[in-house]
Amino acid sequence: MSHEGVNAALRNCKRLLKAERDLDGLAVQVRRKSLVTASIHATITQAEVGTGVTVNRRESSWLVWTTLTLILASNLPYFIAWAATPADAHFTGLVFNPHDGHSYIAKMRQGFDGSWRFQLPFTPERSPGAYLFLYHLALGHLARWAGVPLIGVYHGARVLGGVAMLMGIYALASHVTAHRRERGTMFLLTSLGSGLGWLVVTAGRETADLWVAEAFPAYSLMANAHFPLSIALMASIAMCGLRIIGLVTEENHQTIQWSWGFGMILAAVLLGGIQPFGLVPVFGALGAMLVARALKARSIPWRAGIWVVIAAAVALPYPLYMQAAIQSDPVLAEWNAQNTTPSPPLWDWALSYGLLLVLALAGAIVAIRRGSDGDFLLLGWVVVTLVGMVLPLPLQRRLSIGLGVPIGLLAGMGWWRVGRTKISPRRRGLWRGLIIAFSALTMVFLITMVAFAAFSSEPWFYLSSGEWKALRWLREEAAPDAVVLCAPQTGTFVPAWAGQPVVYGHPFETLNAERREKQVKAYWSTDLSETQRDAFLQDNRVRYILVGPRERALSVDSHSIGESAPLAFETRCVKVFQISEY
Repeated sequence: MSHEGVNAALRNCKRLLKAERDLDGLAVQVRRKSLVTASIHATITQAEVGTGVTVNRRESSWLVWTTLTLILASNLPYFIAWAATPADAHFTGLVFNPHDGHSYIAKMRQGFDGSWRFQLPFTPERSPGAYLFLYHLALGHLARWAGVPLIGVYHGARVLGGVAMLMGIYALASHVTAHRRERGTMFLLTSLGSGLGWLVVTAGRETADLWVAEAFPAYSLMANAHFPLSIALMASIAMCGLRIIGLVTEENHQTIQWSWGFGMILAAVLLGGIQPFGLVPVFGALGAMLVARALKARSIPWRAGIWVVIAAAVALPYPLYMQAAIQSDPVLAEWNAQNTTPSPPLWDWALSYGLLLVLALAGAIVAIRRGSDGDFLLLGWVVVTLVGMVLPLPLQRRLSIGLGVPIGLLAGMGWWRVGRTKISPRRRGLWRGLIIAFSALTMVFLITMVAFAAFSSEPWFYLSSGEWKALRWLREEAAPDAVVLCAPQTGTFVPAWAGQPVVYGHPFETLNAERREKQVKAYWSTDLSETQRDAFLQDNRVRYILVGPRERALSVDSHSIGESAPLAFETRCVKVFQISEY
C-alpha cells in the first residue's frame, strides 16, 4: 500500500472513532436530560428522526421571545385587575372562573397546613379524605417550605407550566414538519387560536372557547396552573412516542430510545397524577399512530408498541386508586356523583374553533394523503377526543383537554400546504398575519372582559379590607375544622383564604349544592323562624357566623343575625360571631 493510502486509511479510522465518541456523548447527554429539558432540547437541536429539521439560533431566539410575549399577554388580566383594585379593597389574585380558582387555592391551603390527604373544603361534612389532588397539595407544601404566599406559588406554577406547554407545542411541531415558517405558523395558531366566541356572545350564547379553558392553550395559559402543565405533558408524551417509533428502526439509536421511553413513562405518571383524563386522548393518539404504521409498513412496530403499553400501564395505578378512594368514602362518593361535566354539542365546538377548524380540515386531508407518523398521531388525537366527548360519560368535557393542540397544528398545516398556495407570494405574509390575528380574537376578548370587570369593581375579584381581616382572623384563631356560615359568595373565599369549611361555597364541591344554597339564602333573608335557624346551625355544625357586606345584601334585617351569639371579631364592616358547642 502506498504512503498516501496508509494516511487515508488512518484518517478514516480517526473519523470512525470520533463518530463513535460523538454518538456515545449524545447518548449520555440525552440520558441526563430531564423531561422538560428534553422538550426544550428538541426545539433547538437537530431532530434527526422524522423531519430532519434543524432549529438554528435565529429560530431559537424567535421562539424564546415569542414565548415571553405570550406569557406576558397571559398575565395581562391579572396585572389589570391588580392595578384597578379599589381603595380599601384586597385583590384575590384570581379572575377566571373564581369558583374553581378558589377551590385550587383551598386545596393548596390544606397542603400549606401540612396535609397530604384531601378533604372537601366547601361542605360541612367531614371524612378521612384521600390522597387526591396531590399537585395542588404539593404546591401548598412548597409555599410553606419557601415562605411564599399561596397566590404567589400558584401563579409561579401557572407561568412555568405555560412555558413548558409552549415549548412542548413547538417541539411537537418540529417533529411534524421540516419547514421553519410552517412550524412557526402551527405554533402560533395552536398557542393563540380559538374560535368565534367573541362574536357569538353578542347573540346571547356562550360557546366553549369562552369557558372550557382546557381545550384551548391560549385560555389555559391564563386560567390556572394545572391545565398548561398537563398539556405540556401530553405534548411530551406524543413527542416521545414519535421519537421512539422513528428510532426503533435504527440499531445505533437503541440507547437513545431508552431515554425517550423513560421520558414518556415519567410524563405519563405525572399526567396521571395531575390530570388523568389527558391520558385517554394522548395514548389513544399513539395507539392510532402505531396501528397506521403497522398497516402502512405491513409490520407491527413491537418495540414502540411495548414502550407505549408500559407507559400507559405505569400511569394507571394512581387514577385507579383515585376512583377506589372516592367510592370508599361516602362524602367523596356523593361529591363525585354530582360532579358531572357534560360536553357542549358538536356545533358549539365547531363555532368554538371557527376558522381554525376550517384550516384544520384542510390540514387533515393533507395529513391523510401524506401519512407520516406525526400526521396519524394528530389525526388520532382529534378522533379519540371527539369520540370520548360524545360517549355517554359523566365527565365528557374533561376529555377535551389539549384538543386545541392537534387542531392548531393541523390548522397550521392546512394554511401552509393548502391555503397559502391559493394566494400570490406577495400577499401570503399579510394573509398569514390576518389569520393568526383573527384566531386570537377570543383571547383578546377575554382580556378585555376582565379589564371591564376589574374597572367595575367586580365583587368576585376583590374582598373588602374588613372581609380580608376577618378571614385572616379566622385563619389564625379558629380551628381548621370549624364550620363557617356566610353568604354563598363569601363561602367561596373562606376555605381558600381562611381554611375553614363552609355550609355552602361551590356548585360542585358542596354536597347537595342546590339545596344548601337555597337554605343559606333563606337563612340570610330571614325566611326561617328562630327555631328553624337554630336547627339549621346545629345540623350543619356551624361554629362561626360571618356577617359582612355580602351577607347584608341578602338580609332583610342584618342587625338581628347572630345577636344571640357572642361577638368574636369585629371590624368596621364585618362581624364574626362564635356559636357555642351543641
